[in-house]
Amino acid sequence: MKHFNVLVDWGNSFVDENGSFYCGTTNAQKERAKIILQASDTILEFNDVHTHNSTEFISNGGMYPAHNLIKKDWKHAKDLGVPEGKTTSPKLTHILQECVKSKEGVLFVPRDVYFQDYNGGTNTKPSFSFEDVQETFLLPKMHAYDPSLEYIVSAKHMFNAAGMQATAHLGHFEGIPNQDGNIFTELKKHYGQGKDISFDITGVVMGICIYQTAGGIRQLFPRAQVNVISDACTHLIYEPLGIASEEEGNLVAKAMCTQIGVQYISTKEFLG
Repeated sequence: MKHFNVLVDWGNSFVDENGSFYCGTTNAQKERAKIILQASDTILEFNDVHTHNSTEFISNGGMYPAHNLIKKDWKHAKDLGVPEGKTTSPKLTHILQECVKSKEGVLFVPRDVYFQDYNGGTNTKPSFSFEDVQETFLLPKMHAYDPSLEYIVSAKHMFNAAGMQATAHLGHFEGIPNQDGNIFTELKKHYGQGKDISFDITGVVMGICIYQTAGGIRQLFPRAQVNVISDACTHLIYEPLGIASEEEGNLVAKAMCTQIGVQYISTKEFLG
């Protein structure tokens, strides 16, 4: 069986204590994520990528603190209410970065990510260029999927890393793909319904991007094995948003995953 390790939002902003939207990720969770990564055949790393104009941010009328800015927008951190000394970087946390630094990684930016700030009508433009994202992650562009690739970094902007928004009607823009599609679009071409492949998911946070991504993968690849590694993921423990404790988070997550055919298992259970 071919194992894809799906890393969801393991960037500095979310999982490091100096992150602008630190979600409480522990070193033990990072170490368990490292174990899952090292057991994989291919690493798929998904990171939010935003500009300072993102409607997700509290400063722009959204729900969440500013996070995961492209590098050229880091200078706007103070204006976005980010405390001094906090990072808005989407780059992979150090423990996991050490595991992938020797691999030949590539960078993919789906078409809809460029248009995440689209607000209707026909007069629009991309929020950034590929070069802006490349400056942030320092990886070469992925021109085509190849099963021999070991490490792929993909930008995202939705909770569901497997999801997309339709943007083809916005027309052609130089340097941006003309077709809507993401990494899973390419995997679907090669693996169809997903027989004999496994998606092993770790990251942040369970009730938002992890669950949404797991559900998206389950629907795209109904014959694949989809595992959420419970002790290598972080719950957003915040009672006003529905989860008041780690125990409650695990009970809810296990039940929700079971309902959609996703395995909610520990690192020990995964390793057998």
